[in-house]
Amino acid sequence: MRTVGIDLSADRSKTAMSVLEWKDGVAEVGPPAVKCTDDALIDQLTGLRPGDRAGVDTPFGWPAEFVRAVGAHHAEKPWPGRGQDSERYRKDRLRYRLTDRIVRDQIYPVGAPLPAPFDRIGAMVARWAHLADELDRRGVHVDRTGRGPIAEVYPKASRHRWGLLGGPRTMDALLAAAPWLRCDAPTARAYDASEHAFDALVCSLTARAVACGLTTFPDAAEADDARTEGWIHLPVPGSLARLPLQEGAVPMPPSTYTG
Repeated sequence: MRTVGIDLSADRSKTAMSVLEWKDGVAEVGPPAVKCTDDALIDQLTGLRPGDRAGVDTPFGWPAEFVRAVGAHHAEKPWPGRGQDSERYRKDRLRYRLTDRIVRDQIYPVGAPLPAPFDRIGAMVARWAHLADELDRRGVHVDRTGRGPIAEVYPKASRHRWGLLGGPRTMDALLAAAPWLRCDAPTARAYDASEHAFDALVCSLTARAVACGLTTFPDAAEADDARTEGWIHLPVPGSLARLPLQEGAVPMPPSTYTG
């Protein structure tokens, strides 16, 4: 199996990619690709083989309520937040997707995912929408729930679930926690030199967790929102050590979220 991790940004200079090759209980870490263009990302994602997985750090969609509100305003219809507290409606309903709120509660007090409609994150989601459309044109459909070769991930939350968030953000720390990773010294230095590359590597590890059934999938009550807004895949706590032990994908489990 090969896994691809992408730390996406609206700015190409801050977009990085990492590829891992999994075989015989180890994962070979390839040199990071930095300053990735759309063409470079598309080439890698369309090159996924059967059984390969990719994890992308970007919202796969906008909050449904945000889309509804923008549509209402554009059509000069009543504002959906009418009669509600303006600040609360703006900061919660318009700002966050269902999956953002779930992840926020699951990893508290770690910071919540950045909101899709606001600031520069909205531009990043627009870049992903362009990429997803091009992938679809080439026959690679992006299922926003992650039930396909490409899943939405959040490296900060993955590091939290794997007990890596409180320590140094270095390859030495990661290799100590995951001694089955194979990485030569020049490659390790390249990851240490770029936070975007390091996050892309965590995305690639999370893609492996998705393939092994070691992340949270949406349940029936969450599925409709996940299909339109996207769904962040949270690894099972402590699952990092299990990643090299599972060869191939397993049946995708339902969500265990009960909040």
